[in-house]
Amino acid sequence: MASDTAAVVLAAGSGRRMGGGINKALLPLHGKPLLAHTIQNLRAAPSVAQIVVVMSDLDHQQLQEKWGMDVAALGGDLRVEGDKERWLSCKNGCLAADPALPLLLIQDAARALTQAETTESVLKACREYGAALAAEPLADTLKKEGPGGKVAGTVPRESLWKAQTPQAATRKLLLQALDAWPGERGVPTDEAMMLEAIGVAPALVPAPASNFKITFPSDLEMAEAILQAQASLS
Repeated sequence: MASDTAAVVLAAGSGRRMGGGINKALLPLHGKPLLAHTIQNLRAAPSVAQIVVVMSDLDHQQLQEKWGMDVAALGGDLRVEGDKERWLSCKNGCLAADPALPLLLIQDAARALTQAETTESVLKACREYGAALAAEPLADTLKKEGPGGKVAGTVPRESLWKAQTPQAATRKLLLQALDAWPGERGVPTDEAMMLEAIGVAPALVPAPASNFKITFPSDLEMAEAILQAQASLS
């Protein structure tokens, strides 16, 4: 299998919903910084040739002070500064990636349990369709809110998916989407949204339940429990 992919790890977020005023990537998870698990899982994917971590200078300094290691010690190949919006941080990382690698893969640092198999499945679909993303079919019933906080209707859940990462595209397509994003359309929530804006329809790749994003303290507790269970079986 060819190692044809540069993985860009977005670790420049503030982690406001987690509380504590610390970047989630620096939080302890099973004895290591959360970011270490994210990078380790990407390294386990044979297609990934390079890992670019987008993280601020201040957070990188805190990583060194708190954990005694830097991005390189965690397995990253390169660190670049983030920006004020997620998509701009993504652009910084993509532009810094090795231009000789034809595929770009974007991963949230907070998805620390993404399996290498999921990454490889997304990249396989990307090679076939030009772009792809991990996603989960929507299982819950959706309600539309009306006046007074009352139900105004039920939204059919058929064909609805929850977008996740990793998300991947050819380098040419993703850079084109990043360059073309029109500011008047607001802030894009993921890379697939920008690809859609230039007429690209990314392929949906089903991901396991373990591919959740660590957003709240309860998510961190769940991730810890999963890793402890895995360790007890090994």
